[in-house]
Amino acid sequence: MSQFGLELDHVVIFTAVDAPEAKALEALGLQGFGGVTRHGDLGSASTSFFFSNLLYLELLWIDDEDAARRNFEPLTMNAIPRMNWRKSGASPINLMLRRQPGATDPPPFPVHSVQLPNGASVGFNGEVVAEPCYGVVPEEMSFRGFRANIQDLPHPLGVKNLTGVTIAVQANSLSPIARQLEENSLVKFELGAEPLLTLTFDEGALGKTADARPTLPLVLKF
Repeated sequence: MSQFGLELDHVVIFTAVDAPEAKALEALGLQGFGGVTRHGDLGSASTSFFFSNLLYLELLWIDDEDAARRNFEPLTMNAIPRMNWRKSGASPINLMLRRQPGATDPPPFPVHSVQLPNGASVGFNGEVVAEPCYGVVPEEMSFRGFRANIQDLPHPLGVKNLTGVTIAVQANSLSPIARQLEENSLVKFELGAEPLLTLTFDEGALGKTADARPTLPLVLKF
């Protein structure tokens, strides 16, 4: 266990309502888990793509803007600008972290917490809208915590393990949180002309690339 105490759990991309963009990922060869997860009365919902090494990609949307503003604005999540990222310039990405096994210390950066219907608490920091919103989930809400409930669905693309995450941000410099995550090898950041998430699978062993743009700001390397 590193002194940082956190590891990546999943990556979120904000989408249009009901995530029609999921079809583009399936066309590229990723197998969605199917169905929709409603987030209680928070005003959001999602659908996900799971990978073999306890990591996953979540497509998230706001289906009740009033509820989302009421619940997410106090968390500095900036959910509405992130969902409307093409117009707002905000990053449409969330990075959700979990504690490493055995770690009990509070997050090494400030978070604003929300209590969910199941009683669990999730902390967020999305103050820098050009960067992802950063979140920390409790063990029971991490993929490790609910893995037993997820059926293994092979991806037609042939990918198994998510082994690298690179995020391009529209900024002149990185925030202290971004630098912390990069220094501890959770993700890599680049300063770019537009938001972009690059996911590398299986260490990029085949040397291939699949591009989901312009539907999603996402590139797959495998």
